[in-house]
Amino acid sequence: MKKTSIIILIGLVLGILDLIPLFLANAPLFNMVSIIAFWLCATLFIYKTKFFNNNAINGLIIAVLLMIPMALAVSASNPKDFLPMMVMAIILGPISGILLNKFGI
Repeated sequence: MKKTSIIILIGLVLGILDLIPLFLANAPLFNMVSIIAFWLCATLFIYKTKFFNNNAINGLIIAVLLMIPMALAVSASNPKDFLPMMVMAIILGPISGILLNKFGI
């Protein structure tokens, strides 16, 4: 249970960090809920999937792979949103891997 709580907490913190640009852009509530759900799932996948022994690289790869379909779907209606979404995955993915490692998960 402790591991699950830490994974959820890390996902929520990363989701909240990713919300900062959405608040500044006055994004719809659905987009904000979607990004929180994304980081909760991404953190769980980063915990469960190991491509490399380096947790930061592992977090980067998994976050980017998970973000690509979502960014493509969003960019169909807003092409300018693709790059910021990918940049946030590139920044926050490794942070997720590092935090999971720091907490011994």
